[in-house]
Amino acid sequence: MSISNISVGASFAGIQAHKARHEMNGSIMRLSSGNRTLFGADAGGASVGQSLKARSASHYVAARNAEDGISALLTAEAALHEVGALATRLRELGIQADNAALLETDDIAALTAEATAIYDALYNITNTTYFNSNQLLDEANNVTFSIGDKVDTYNVTNNVNTTITTGISFEESLDEFTTAVGADDTADLVLTDVALSLGNVAAGLAALKATQAVNYGMASNLEAAASRILDTDFAKETANLTKNSVLNQSAMAMVAQANQAQSAILAVLQ
Repeated sequence: MSISNISVGASFAGIQAHKARHEMNGSIMRLSSGNRTLFGADAGGASVGQSLKARSASHYVAARNAEDGISALLTAEAALHEVGALATRLRELGIQADNAALLETDDIAALTAEATAIYDALYNITNTTYFNSNQLLDEANNVTFSIGDKVDTYNVTNNVNTTITTGISFEESLDEFTTAVGADDTADLVLTDVALSLGNVAAGLAALKATQAVNYGMASNLEAAASRILDTDFAKETANLTKNSVLNQSAMAMVAQANQAQSAILAVLQ
């Protein structure tokens, strides 16, 4: 065996050892990160997988946006039910006051006092029901929810402020309110608009809940697809790491033997 042949063999073994160490480094990186596309393992898979992850994250955010919308609508719904209950009582007082011919002055005064208190409560509810900075029962307010790539608008109220004030500003209506007689007419207008508003809220809740379910489903499916592309196959990668470790050790052993053989030949020649 010539020195040149031994040198070629040693060089080849060194190349194989370097290659094995490179593969080992890749396996270690993929095992430690859980991402099989690292270290240039799958450029196409990395691109597709990252895109799927981004879309999945977007759908999760959209689902959370829908949850915020649901919370806002539930807040409006609770306030509308309270407005409805107060308007119902106001209607009772108005009907009772309509029988003024058979009532004493003190009776009318008592009915008017309670009706006035109800008007005050209605004003407070419709003007102080907020979700963050959104005044939910404002007649001019629509609540807009961003639920993904599409923006849907649900009208939370249907002129509740206007109906409470019988078509005038609420403050003016309070100033002019002096008797419970006829309060049932105002109450009827309020109850009509409350019913319409509750219908809007119910429709909005149904739509948001359906959209939320779709977004969660899409997010889960996209996340699973990204996982199938990006996640490391630990059994396969561990086997590769073991294989390349053995190859590296074998190649390094061959390099060592070649170096020893060259030294032995040189010693004989000397």
